[in-house]
Amino acid sequence: PPPPPPAPPASPDAVDLQRCAELLRSCERRLSQLGRLRQAKRVEGRVAVAADALQDAMHLQLRRVSASYDAGRYAAAVGCALTLDRVDELVNRVHMNFAEAIKLCTKDVLHSHVVLSLGGDGAVSGPQLRALELGKYKDVCGQLREDYFDSCLAHNFAALLRVLHAHHRMLRHLVAAEA
Repeated sequence: PPPPPPAPPASPDAVDLQRCAELLRSCERRLSQLGRLRQAKRVEGRVAVAADALQDAMHLQLRRVSASYDAGRYAAAVGCALTLDRVDELVNRVHMNFAEAIKLCTKDVLHSHVVLSLGGDGAVSGPQLRALELGKYKDVCGQLREDYFDSCLAHNFAALLRVLHAHHRMLRHLVAAEA
């Protein structure tokens, strides 16, 4: 009898990126064997779409682990990059996502403290929340009441340390994978 179907992923975004990369490589090899046949032309676009989707999934995993390290997610992204020979792209993405995580975590902390300083979620209207989300960092900073400054600063330091720790662990993992 055929083997049972694989179990569904634990969560909707849990994907075996390395297995997907291996399947993609296999499809690309078979596609090159078909050469210029009509079947190859019909499948070529689908393989390209799958390659783009896999790259997007790999980048998504990297973005997620940039702010909060998860060994499983990161190992999946590294395995995918190694299989697709895209380690350089992975390293560049790690650094880019690190910078983005710094911006996002500080903005999120600032945003939450400004909302608290304005009286909490119930006291802030929808348009005010949108203005805070879309506002420039310096403008949002100007709305933070002075009595919330120390708390905001302490929470920003904690968030930045989490990002820094995640980045450090990702780089250590990548060095170990390349060895």
